Amino acid sequence: MLGLVFGSGFENFVLQNARTQKVTTPFGEAEFDIGIFCNKTIVVLHRHGKDHRYAPHQIPARAQMWALHEAGVTDIIAVGSVGGMSAENAPGHFTVPDQLIDYTSGRESTYWGEAPIATSHVDFTQPFDEGLRGKILDAAQTCKVYVHNRGTYACTQGPRLETAAEVRRMIMDGCDLVGMTAMPEAVLARELGMRYALICFSVNWAAGLVDNRLDFEAIKLNMGRSVSTLERILAECVAAYDFV
Repeated sequence: MLGLVFGSGFENFVLQNARTQKVTTPFGEAEFDIGIFCNKTIVVLHRHGKDHRYAPHQIPARAQMWALHEAGVTDIIAVGSVGGMSAENAPGHFTVPDQLIDYTSGRESTYWGEAPIATSHVDFTQPFDEGLRGKILDAAQTCKVYVHNRGTYACTQGPRLETAAEVRRMIMDGCDLVGMTAMPEAVLARELGMRYALICFSVNWAAGLVDNRLDFEAIKLNMGRSVSTLERILAECVAAYDFV
C-alpha cells in the first residue's frame, strides 16, 4: 500500500471515503487517514498533525512510521517545503533529492533495542529509494512539470530558520536545499523495510542568499502556488503505478 506523508500546505488534501485511524504504538500516538485517491486506496499522514500542532522537532516520527508500517504501507512518498541553496532550487522549483545530510540533534532516530522487531544496522548509502524516485520523476514528466532529479537535502533541527553562516556552511558541505522534516522519517522507514522517497518544493531562498529579509507572506504565496502542481504529480503517481 502507498502512503503519502504531507507537511505544511496540504492541510486540505481530500481523500474520498476517508476514515481517520488513531493508533497507539510502542512509541506513542499516531493518526492517519485511509481513503480513495485516483481510484486507489492509500494512506495519508500529516506529519505536523492536521491542526499543525507539532513543530518539526516535536514530530512523533517513530510513532508515525510505526503506525504506517502496521497499516500495511510498503511505499512512502513524502512531501516537504524547503529553502533553496542552488540555482536548481530557486523558489517555485521542485526537486526529488537523492542524498541528505542530517544536522538535527536530540531526535529519536532508531527503533534499535526498543521495538519488538529484530533490529540491525541499515545501509543508508542511498537514503531515498531509487524506484520510487523514478516513479515521481516519470509522473512529473507526464504532467509536463520540470522536477530536478537530484540534490542533497540538509535537515536542520528547527523550528527556527537558519542563520546566514549556517547556510554558507551547508553549501560548503554540498547541500542544495534545506528543510526540517526528512529525518528521522527516512531512516525509520528504512529500518521498517518501507521504501521512502521525497519530493520537495522550494518556497524561499535560504537565509543570507538574498539581500532582503525573509518574507513570510511571499513564502505562503509560493507554497499555495506549488501545492496544486504537486497534487497533480501525486495523482499521476497514484493512478499510473501499482504499489504492492
